[in-house]
Amino acid sequence: MPCKNFFTTRPIMEEDCLWDKRRKIVDDLFRTVLRGNIAILLGPRRVGKTSVVNVISQKFAKRRNHHYIYFNFSRFIGARAISIADIEPKRTSLKLITTSKSYVISLKGISVEVRKTSIEEFTSDFSTLVRILSQNSERGLLIFDEAQVLARLKNLDFRGLIQEITDSYPNISMIFTGSMPGLLIEYLNPGPDKPNFMRASETFTLSRWNVEEGLEFLKKGFESYGISVRNELELERAVKELGGIPGFISYYGITVINLVRSGVPVEKALPRALEESKRYALEEWKKDLEAFLNVYNSPIYVEVMKVLASSYPTALKGAEVYRRMNRAPKRIQHIYKYLDVLEKVGFIRSEGGKYWIEDPILRELLT
Repeated sequence: MPCKNFFTTRPIMEEDCLWDKRRKIVDDLFRTVLRGNIAILLGPRRVGKTSVVNVISQKFAKRRNHHYIYFNFSRFIGARAISIADIEPKRTSLKLITTSKSYVISLKGISVEVRKTSIEEFTSDFSTLVRILSQNSERGLLIFDEAQVLARLKNLDFRGLIQEITDSYPNISMIFTGSMPGLLIEYLNPGPDKPNFMRASETFTLSRWNVEEGLEFLKKGFESYGISVRNELELERAVKELGGIPGFISYYGITVINLVRSGVPVEKALPRALEESKRYALEEWKKDLEAFLNVYNSPIYVEVMKVLASSYPTALKGAEVYRRMNRAPKRIQHIYKYLDVLEKVGFIRSEGGKYWIEDPILRELLT
């Protein structure tokens, strides 16, 4: 069945609306969870991680006696800490009732209340929930979206519950997604010896689109709306200037559609839509940066990124970054701590000891 809503900035639920390699990742992830392994899905924000796990959850629930519970922590990315009150399902194939102090999940007439009034009650109730899910399902699936946020959970190390699930319930699978790849991996695997629950894990990465992928997406999308776009160079320009981020490219596509519907000729709609989409992308990146600084409250991070943005396309070594800074750490070796954090959260990249900012919109925001 063809996709009825090709350009959208909201997470996708239908597999037919997934594009390119995302369908393959859905298939690979789906096989992983059916095998009972932990799956880790990494990638920048707005590349489609939530869409992928949405599609997987729908496919999973269509199987007989397969049930999932989905937790979304994206709204806490800029929070310095979260509490057990914030760990609440956003969607499930089971019956879900929520109140301010608990949530209740019903499975085959059995109701489990997970209280959020104390650490002890929450831990006990969550363990009971997993046990009931295991006993009453052929296979269960727990999805934790933007799971790096769990590292900031107050007064409880959630990894203990993860370990309990992997040790005790072989028919329960888990998916963790993270837009801050280094932070998520560090949280799940903090030392050289892998925790038990990481030994059978499989890691997948959703990357930005290259020019060819973005171009094909736009052409197919415009075709689905009955709009002919002959200027492929303008479409390629849009993909490049929006950093290959699917969410921003989708915004561009629907903006073109709306302009054409309002009577603007296609050749004029394309550049206008790109400028509007870049403004939108700048605002979104600004929110991401503000959320980061709310957690990592130091102006040195911004200073480091400004140096890297202004030097692009030249990648810099840590010592070069240090020398170019107006406000630098007291010691040169401290610069690597800031670079390490920025790379773990996905703002910068490195290779061979040299660092750069990949995203053109983020570079524009910083210069």
